[in-house]
Amino acid sequence: MTARPTSPAQRIEALDVMRGVALLGIFIMNMPGMSSSLFMPDAVASAETDGHGALDSAAHLFSGMLLEGKFNGLFTLLFGMGMALQMERLFAAGEAVVLWRRLAVLMGFGLLHIALLWGGDVLHIYAVLGLILWSVRAWSAPSLLVLALALLLAQFAHGVWVSQLWTPQGHEAEQRLFHDLMTLDNAVFGAGPWWPGVALRLQESWWLYSHKHLWQSSSWFWLSLLCTAVLGLWMQRCGWEQRDGPLAQWLLTFAGLKALLLLLGLGLACWMASSSLTADHDRQTAPTTQVMLGWMLGDTHRVLMVLAYAGWVLRWCLGGRGTWLRGLLARVGRMPLTMYLMQSLLGALIFQGWGLGYWNQFGPAALSGLALLLYLLVQVPLAAWWLARHDLGPAEALWRRLSYGSPPSKP
Repeated sequence: MTARPTSPAQRIEALDVMRGVALLGIFIMNMPGMSSSLFMPDAVASAETDGHGALDSAAHLFSGMLLEGKFNGLFTLLFGMGMALQMERLFAAGEAVVLWRRLAVLMGFGLLHIALLWGGDVLHIYAVLGLILWSVRAWSAPSLLVLALALLLAQFAHGVWVSQLWTPQGHEAEQRLFHDLMTLDNAVFGAGPWWPGVALRLQESWWLYSHKHLWQSSSWFWLSLLCTAVLGLWMQRCGWEQRDGPLAQWLLTFAGLKALLLLLGLGLACWMASSSLTADHDRQTAPTTQVMLGWMLGDTHRVLMVLAYAGWVLRWCLGGRGTWLRGLLARVGRMPLTMYLMQSLLGALIFQGWGLGYWNQFGPAALSGLALLLYLLVQVPLAAWWLARHDLGPAEALWRRLSYGSPPSKP
């Protein structure tokens, strides 16, 4: 056998629709980080929150309850499912080297994304997660589920560990660092030309993994994404993406509907409990047992909501309603790398000083509305126009060529 790229006819519509949905949620949630500094001291964050109007407060509440952490989790779940399908196909053909090249090229895309556009990249993380998924590729479905649960428990342990490291002196030093980085970001990204931002993004990305006040949050983020990536591998192993499979068909039953409603209800209940337990937490004091319990419920909430969203989209795709809307979302989802990078490009053009310069000028509601408009009026029609003429998005075509070593062609 010889490994061949996946043809358009072989694509699974439900996965493309999920990617399209996830990309919209990611765009909305990434907007604040594109339009202002990724580093914000507590005093500044509190002042901005207190200054929100009713619409901004509603948008902030909506994002925290339904969007934050869920759509990058859904995107990572799909990455795990896609990796599972690729590993099956490439290892059956005896061409695992293609997989290594794909991950190496993905790492390259991530590093270029950071340097050229935005420091909030996840592509370089996915490249590493792909290696971890490869190492557990032979595990059974029950073992993968146990691993995902262990990673969720590791997130709980991470919160306990961070709380034990807290000191007043460390908190003050962290806040001074955030203030200095925010001031530097405002000067370089908000008002400066493009080139100095390249060096600053690379430097800050390195600090996220090496600085004693930054690597704790980045390590939690890695655990969170790894958990959902393993869940994606588990879901594919169980056959969730198979349209005629027993699990997919079960979702169409009344029992499947009740299970999805229960999953969604549990996720929202965890969010409400987490918000209540952490609402009065003053970061100038050490986290209490109550706050740590709130963190744990927040981590659980994200996983439950990711699984609920995946189930709801799959159920929708199995049904007969909204075919035209599914088609629009699926076209965006067929170009996930192109669309993800395009979102950062649009954000840089609108907010950074070398573009239109609207840095730090919009609130949560305006940013959410802007992301929705750009998605609907730019990305959706552009994806439809491009795929009417090509099988792949431009970034996907380059990724395929560098991975397979030959120009992308129709199988």
